[in-house]
Amino acid sequence: MSHAEIPSDRRREARRETAHANKRTEILAAARRVLDRVGPKGLTIRAVASEAGYVPGAVYFYFHSKASILSELAVNELSGLTKHLRSTSARDAADRAAQAAEVFATAHTIFEQDAEGRVSPGSERALLGRLIALFQTVGEPLELNHLPPDQAQARALGLSSAAIGLATLARMGKLDKLGVTSAATLREVAHCLKTAPERDEKTGT
Repeated sequence: MSHAEIPSDRRREARRETAHANKRTEILAAARRVLDRVGPKGLTIRAVASEAGYVPGAVYFYFHSKASILSELAVNELSGLTKHLRSTSARDAADRAAQAAEVFATAHTIFEQDAEGRVSPGSERALLGRLIALFQTVGEPLELNHLPPDQAQARALGLSSAAIGLATLARMGKLDKLGVTSAATLREVAHCLKTAPERDEKTGT
């Protein structure tokens, strides 16, 4: 079907959807710039609107709260990181974990949402889904397919958590004082997680 054959109401709806998506993208880009400058505490709907060149009411039309903006920024950040890790040639678990940790360490403010912020159930599910996808991607080189799903996911999460903690210590200048490097520690953690036998949930061993 050619463009001319598409009913005019469908073309108008398609244009509205495209315009809506473009506006959301513009607002999120503005919010990211504000977040980079002032952090989550200083990010307000008014500040985002000013950065994007809109009135606050226009921003509320696309995002019902500050928390919903932060949540979508987090989803985008996690999606981009997961795609990046999957596109790299690194198949080493420690290397992947280190790359993920660096992004987490520099973008951690995205996840500092107000306790009273209103985030929709859909946004929460999307964020959780992106986190799971990221941890699975980090854990792929561990080759945990032989384990029960809950144990495999726990080990992938353990590696990611260790990487984030090490990156945080390094940024604080504490890691060097401990006499170890992040890379060496992550390789030890990855080796232990990859070679540890399956654990019996009934006996705990």
